[in-house]
Amino acid sequence: MTGEALLLRAGEYLLGRACKRLPQDIREERYREWAAELPAILHDPQAGLAAVRAVRMLAYAADTLRGTIMPSARARRRTPMTVLLCLILAAGLVNVAWNTWTIMRSPGHALNFADLAWSLLLVAWPVSMLLRPAARVTALILISGNLAGVAVTVWNAAQAPGDWVHYFLAASLVLLLLAWWLASRWAVYSGRA
Repeated sequence: MTGEALLLRAGEYLLGRACKRLPQDIREERYREWAAELPAILHDPQAGLAAVRAVRMLAYAADTLRGTIMPSARARRRTPMTVLLCLILAAGLVNVAWNTWTIMRSPGHALNFADLAWSLLLVAWPVSMLLRPAARVTALILISGNLAGVAVTVWNAAQAPGDWVHYFLAASLVLLLLAWWLASRWAVYSGRA
C-alpha cells in the first residue's frame, strides 16, 4: 500500500468517525461529500509540497470530526448553570483586574497579593466547569478558592474589627463550604456520585 493510499485511508477513517455523530438521514451523503474532498486536497498543486498537502488533508478530516462533536457539546452546555458560570467568570475577571490595579497602587501590602490569589482561584472554578466538568478538580478548586477567601476576609476583619461586612463575608464563605460538603455527602449516600 502506498503512502498516498494510507493517508486517504486515515482521512476516510476520521470522516467515518465524524459521520457516526450525524443523524442517520444525512450521514451517507455527508460522508460521500467530504470523502470526495480528500483526493482533491491531496493532489492540489497550489498547496505546495506533498507533505503540506498531506497535513492539510488530514487537518480537513480531523476538523470534520471536531465540527460534528462541537454542536452536541454546545447544546448540552446551554443551561441556566452555564449562564450562572459565565456571570461568576465575568465577576471574577473584574475582581482580578481590580486586585491587580490595587497591587500596582500599593505593591508593599501583602494582603493585596492574597486578594489576587483568591480572585484567580475564583476565576479558575467557572473556567474548569465550562471547559471540562471534572468533578474532583472542580471540587478542589472550589474548596481552595473558598478557603483563600475565608483567610482574606478574616484578615480584613482583624484589620478593621468594627466593620461587620468582613465578618459577614467570612461566615458566608464558610457556610458555602459547609453546604457544598453536605451536598456532596448526600450525593454519595444517595448513589448519585
